[in-house]
Formats: sequence, C-alpha cells, structure tokens
Amino acid sequence: MRRIRDVLRLKFEAGLSDRTLAAAVGISKGAVAAYVYRARAAGLS
Repeated sequence: MRRIRDVLRLKFEAGLSDRTLAAAVGISKGAVAAYVYRARAAGLS
C-alpha cells in the first residue's frame, strides 16, 4: 500500500516519468503504469 501511495504522490505532485518512478520505488514500469491507470480511472489526480 505504501508503494502505491508513493507512486501516486511522485507522479501527480512531482510529475516524474514512469521510468523514473519505477527506479525510485523499486518496481517495474508496468506496475507504475497500472497504478496510475487505476488511479485515474477512479477519478484521482
């Protein structure tokens, strides 16, 4: 849960790319893209 929160915070507040986020958090680019897609589908920004 903490990783998801970190990914979304860095994506929406810092504006980092998926590749940079993946390296910073230690997960794959696909996982980052999936988290961001699901957050946007849920109406989060």
